[in-house]
Amino acid sequence: MSATELPARHGEPPAGHGELMDGVYRWQRHVYDLTRKYYLLGRDRLISGLDVPVGGTVLELGCGTGRNIVLAARLYPDARFFGLDISAEMLETASAAI
Repeated sequence: MSATELPARHGEPPAGHGELMDGVYRWQRHVYDLTRKYYLLGRDRLISGLDVPVGGTVLELGCGTGRNIVLAARLYPDARFFGLDISAEMLETASAAI
């Protein structure tokens, strides 16, 4: 078993971390931002202070629902934004948000 594999359930192959995160966020992603207000304190101010140059590029690792990228793209329309997340479920939600 590699460092990225999790123990298998009886009769199933080992799950990778991405599969584990998909299981966690499959349903949570629909209410994720609404239920994590305390984690977002100061986030909008941080994003507004990024000072992204015209033509600049921003990469968010662990973009989740895409909330931060959507806000940043509205504030800096002349920049390019990319988001990565290990959860395909979260990326599906992020894609729908943009």
